[in-house]
Amino acid sequence: MDQSLVDRTLDYLSAGPARDVAALDAVCDPGFESIRCDGAGRVVTLSRAEFLSRVRAPRTQGQVGDISVLATSEYDDGQGAVIVRRVQGGVPALCTFIWRREEGKWTTLLREFTFVLD
Repeated sequence: MDQSLVDRTLDYLSAGPARDVAALDAVCDPGFESIRCDGAGRVVTLSRAEFLSRVRAPRTQGQVGDISVLATSEYDDGQGAVIVRRVQGGVPALCTFIWRREEGKWTTLLREFTFVLD
């Protein structure tokens, strides 16, 4: 497993519940999309602006939840993937995060794919 990719993903996952919009704004690529699917086959795609808007919305502060990193992969085109299992509020989800690598560093998050059973 690529520990630098794991660390970058864990930092990203911590920023959401902390409502650290500046950190998320800095890490989300201009073309970022959050694609969310559920067990019924419903799919919602959030643009970068919609995603950041949700983080900005008033709500109680969340928690990171229980996170298990299952795998990482790096591809020849300067992209990498991290597969994570999360349990938040008792609800499990599988997430895949696609990152861009530039000059040896994981710079921006391109896509977040989330599958939740409920």
